[in-house]
Amino acid sequence: MRQLYILIADDNRDLAWGLALLLKLAGFDVEMVHDGRDALRAARARRPDVLLLDIGLPGMDGFQVAEQMRNDPVLEDVFIIAISGYDPDMFPERSRGAGFDHHLVKPVEFRTILSLLGRVR
Repeated sequence: MRQLYILIADDNRDLAWGLALLLKLAGFDVEMVHDGRDALRAARARRPDVLLLDIGLPGMDGFQVAEQMRNDPVLEDVFIIAISGYDPDMFPERSRGAGFDHHLVKPVEFRTILSLLGRVR
């Protein structure tokens, strides 16, 4: 079975690095970036199966990244999981409208992420 390719976009470098390490140890192919524009560039360069996307990113926020991906025929079906300190109830219409498949509030248990990734396989 092919490894899932996961792109992590989070400006908290320590969190991104730790999550990437855990995912690699779990057998996933992982790349990380730290701002919204780089997330789009990386996704266009190599289409991820899953994007773990922080909302509060510099340059372009996670809502904008998700919206642009949903409007791109090559990226529109990427499984996008928001992993953010922002609760989706703070702006439910914006969260739904951006096209997230799931929205997790930090701190997130690793097994929750693994469970969602199991749905993608």
